Amino acid sequence: MKLKTFLKDLGVGWTGSVKAETPVVSGNELGTEESSEPPKIGGNIPQQTVTSKEKIMSTDISGLSGIGGFIGACLVDSETGLMMASEGGGKLDLEAAGAANTEVVKAKLSAIEMLGLDDRIDDILITLGKQFHLIRPLEQSPTVFLYVALDKKSANLGMARVQVKKVEQTLSL
Repeated sequence: MKLKTFLKDLGVGWTGSVKAETPVVSGNELGTEESSEPPKIGGNIPQQTVTSKEKIMSTDISGLSGIGGFIGACLVDSETGLMMASEGGGKLDLEAAGAANTEVVKAKLSAIEMLGLDDRIDDILITLGKQFHLIRPLEQSPTVFLYVALDKKSANLGMARVQVKKVEQTLSL
């Protein structure tokens, strides 16, 4: 698939062109030809422009690292369990945590539906012996959630919830 078509399908504007020199071997000669595909290594990076009709996507969750007791965080698509962004983590496998907590979110949504509640999840708190795990589905896109792991000894849960909500407001999907 050509890069222009791929970017257009994603809703990303692109201007300019990319020229790559691709080796062509003919007998003992080594020549080059122009390629409409971007170079695999090095070369020019296509410039991206955004028109007023295109949506700018922001998944910057770096503001979560300022939470007291912060261990790691990720932004997760609960439909697929795939991580869209991450910050920190250390020894905590954020990809595995995001995928596993997808099941937690699905279970809670199922329980809300089964009970016939006309409500939504603000956040889910899981308290472990040494950690807090905070899960917050995005208000603007409930199938996506923020997952934050905090050290229980140094975290202020009330402040953490405020900061997670503040970072949520900076995201656009």
